[in-house]
Amino acid sequence: MPPGTLPSWLQPVAEWNPASALTAATRYLWGNPNPFASSGFPAEHPILLTLIWVAVLVAIFAPLAVRRFQALSR
Repeated sequence: MPPGTLPSWLQPVAEWNPASALTAATRYLWGNPNPFASSGFPAEHPILLTLIWVAVLVAIFAPLAVRRFQALSR
């Protein structure tokens, strides 16, 4: 579904979420660019945005997982 058909408040969420970034990066790497891509950072740099999302998610959840593991192993 093209983000332009969504309500205006939901369009940035659809453009910036990690699943959309990964999908756009995969399509770009396989030579099949997104036909619904708009202008903006997420549409122009899907691979970089995917790597940023990976770094953010690891930075948040790795310490939480280590803390939980240490608490359970005591």
